[in-house]
Amino acid sequence: MVRKGVILCGGQGTRFLPATKALPKEMLPVVDTPVLQYIVDEMIDSGVTDICIVISPGKEEIVRYFSPKGKLEKTLHKKGDERGLAALRRINRGARFIFAVQKTPRGMADALLKAREFVGGDPFVLSTGDDLVRADRPVSAQLISAFDKGCDAVIGGQMVSADKIHLYGSAKLGGNLFGDPRAYACEGIVEKPKTPEEAPSLFAALGRYVLTPRIFEKISKITPDKKGELQVTDALKLLCADGNVCAYDFEGYRYDMGSKAGAVQATISYALRHPETSEETAAFIRSLKL
Repeated sequence: MVRKGVILCGGQGTRFLPATKALPKEMLPVVDTPVLQYIVDEMIDSGVTDICIVISPGKEEIVRYFSPKGKLEKTLHKKGDERGLAALRRINRGARFIFAVQKTPRGMADALLKAREFVGGDPFVLSTGDDLVRADRPVSAQLISAFDKGCDAVIGGQMVSADKIHLYGSAKLGGNLFGDPRAYACEGIVEKPKTPEEAPSLFAALGRYVLTPRIFEKISKITPDKKGELQVTDALKLLCADGNVCAYDFEGYRYDMGSKAGAVQATISYALRHPETSEETAAFIRSLKL
């Protein structure tokens, strides 16, 4: 059973300046909830009970947000603010949080190494802090289900258009697994192919994985790229070479929260579904003269 989760929250969020001068990009709100809270909720709803968040220096606000707020809870209790109490208690929902710091930006794989002690000998869900997925069934739960059927690792993603595949890792797909039309044998992965012709498929890895501690063994064998960074994709290539890796075409709509357009799209989408904002947001959209 997968009970651990790791969320990578590195980077400086320069595309969202000046807002991210004071607030980590993962804490920017989508309606009334930080992006990172949605990702944490997804993990908890998928059965994850222990979460390690890897941050970079300057993102201590993330630690403060997920740490207990006993004094504030007492204040809300005295005021009889049950709504505020419910919102506060929703943050952790009984999960255990620990934090690790990647002091120098040396890539995703290096950031993941900071969680090695937390992972121990257990399988875990890995998520980036930039990828928000709205789905009827939590995407982490979808990947865990595939993992439980006997895979050594699961790479979550979706099919994208040919003009977008250069933005992602592209998986080399084999046949279907377990009789599931969404599960494929993953025979390799190419990081950000320069042209559609160089991409082995249009299946793009989109920031969700289920892995075992074997990933750390593979990270120890890779070399830094031209930027001096260690990339998870390079470690995944080595896993794929061993076989029994699944590429899972998950159900749900994914928002790229690392881009301004993706953040705006997520805000509109969630506002149209929020009971307090749906009617006014829909009316506002209808009133626009584009």
